[in-house]
Amino acid sequence: MVLELSLAQQASQFVGSLNVRSAPSVEKSVDELGQDAKNPEQSGDVVSISEEARALIAAEESGESGETAEDQEQDQLVQQLTEQIEELQTEIKELEEGDLPEKDKLSQISDKQTQLMELQDQLLKAQQADLKVDDMASGGGTRANGAGNDVASF
Repeated sequence: MVLELSLAQQASQFVGSLNVRSAPSVEKSVDELGQDAKNPEQSGDVVSISEEARALIAAEESGESGETAEDQEQDQLVQQLTEQIEELQTEIKELEEGDLPEKDKLSQISDKQTQLMELQDQLLKAQQADLKVDDMASGGGTRANGAGNDVASF
């Protein structure tokens, strides 16, 4: 019982010492002043957003992205190659299940598989180029920008 009381007192002292106070001088925008006029009884922390942050948010909300034309071209190329690969895989399955003579079937499947391998190679190269455009390493992650040999270059 005594132990519980002492723990309760310590807990209340700890909670009482955790007073969060807002900054004494914070500039308020017109919108924030309007909010204060509408809700004068609310008190607490005030967060102000810089004009640069507001511009970034506006650009993001309007659908503008940081993608360049080169990024978009790479994405389109990867998408086209992926679609072509899927079509070839479907054609190969249809040929395998088809009623063609075995000799013709094997010849056509071989041709389609050769095309498929070429497209997969192109897709791999396009994906690697896409990673380079995004400044990523081919194994994933970001590229290392080597460090110098002395302390001053860090």
